[in-house]
Amino acid sequence: MDRSWGRGAKMLLACAGLTLCVACSAEVPYEPEPAAVEPPPTVEATPAVTDMDHSAHTAEHREDDHDEDHGEHAGGEAHVHGAAELAVTLDTNFVTITVDAPLANYGLSEKAKKKSTELEKYAEGLTELMGNARCDLVERSAEVRRSGDHAALTLSIVWDCKRPSQLDGLMFTGFEHYPAFEEVDAIYLGEDGESNSASLTPDSPFLPFGS
Repeated sequence: MDRSWGRGAKMLLACAGLTLCVACSAEVPYEPEPAAVEPPPTVEATPAVTDMDHSAHTAEHREDDHDEDHGEHAGGEAHVHGAAELAVTLDTNFVTITVDAPLANYGLSEKAKKKSTELEKYAEGLTELMGNARCDLVERSAEVRRSGDHAALTLSIVWDCKRPSQLDGLMFTGFEHYPAFEEVDAIYLGEDGESNSASLTPDSPFLPFGS
């Protein structure tokens, strides 16, 4: 074999190997794919409490407390210190006067456990019939009603009048004896259907009978 050919063949093989190496090195190197990053969880924003919201809540709470303190009932009617209800009815010769008010109006503790008979004396000097009707006291009674820490007193006074037509009206003298009385819702109901009503105060304590 010709040595020159052998050397040529070796050179061809070397060149082929070198070309193969270059081709392999030219490939794009392997890079791992980046790991997927999950977005952070969405957190709903809590609305901030403003000073105005806090003030409104505080005012509402105070109003509820106020209703609990002054809106309780004793015997079904609103229990308001200083207020009272008065009714006068005329039946033939008999005049019946009923006064309903909290015990506190008489300067009494509403937590005190007093018997009704001990409270009848508060009917004395509470009202005065006006006119020359010649009335005699027939009966007076007291009834206490309780609801929680509140207590109301109902006083009833019955008069027998010889000349009921001479009655002019009623003076609520309780304002003079018990300063805690502030306002009395009063009504008069006559025998023939006549009636009259008034809001009595220390400056205007008179309830006229009839219009």
